[in-house]
Amino acid sequence: MIRKLPDFELADPDQVPMVTGVLMAAAMGMDTVAWRDQFGTIPPPEALVHNFVLWLLADLFDSLVEQPGATDQFMQETFNSMAVDPG
Repeated sequence: MIRKLPDFELADPDQVPMVTGVLMAAAMGMDTVAWRDQFGTIPPPEALVHNFVLWLLADLFDSLVEQPGATDQFMQETFNSMAVDPG
C-alpha cells in the first residue's frame, strides 16, 4: 500500500513518512489517532494522503472478498443502520 501512494499524482511525497507511521501504528495495534495527535495538527496535504490510504484499503478489501464495490456496500449498510428514524 505504501509503495502505491506515489502513484497518486496529488499525493505529496513529503507526507508519506507520517502516513506510513500511522499505518505502522495500526499494524502494531496502537491507537492511531493518539499516535498521530502527538505530532500536532494534520495539515491538508497530509489529510489528502490519508484519504488515498483509505481508498487503497477499500480496494484491498474488495480484492480480498473478490467483489468490486464490497466496501462501498458495507459502508452504505453501516450508515443506513445508524440513521435516526425521524418519526
